[in-house]
Amino acid sequence: MSENNGVTGERQLVVFDLNEEAYGVDISQVREIIRMQEITRVPRAPEFIEGVINLRGKVIPVVDLRTRFSMPGTERTDEHRIVVVDVDGQDIGMVVDAVTEVSRIPYRLD
Repeated sequence: MSENNGVTGERQLVVFDLNEEAYGVDISQVREIIRMQEITRVPRAPEFIEGVINLRGKVIPVVDLRTRFSMPGTERTDEHRIVVVDVDGQDIGMVVDAVTEVSRIPYRLD
């Protein structure tokens, strides 16, 4: 085996908390991380769609991940963030409890 123990690359993940669990999303999909702001409700939207925000003239739908994953709700704090991610060419905001770090994860191909 080579000196790098078979490591062939590194993936960077934006790590966020949700219901006292840590999750990650590939940094290449993250457009930006913003503080909570006023979210405009959308009539007849699914329950997990909290509404939309205006981000520099672009309307972004916002998903409440706690509702989407049937987790208990919580009171919003200064730590809550909206993580804007690219999902198949569409920017989507995800409400998370906190963004904690950018983590580098080595990987190898076997």
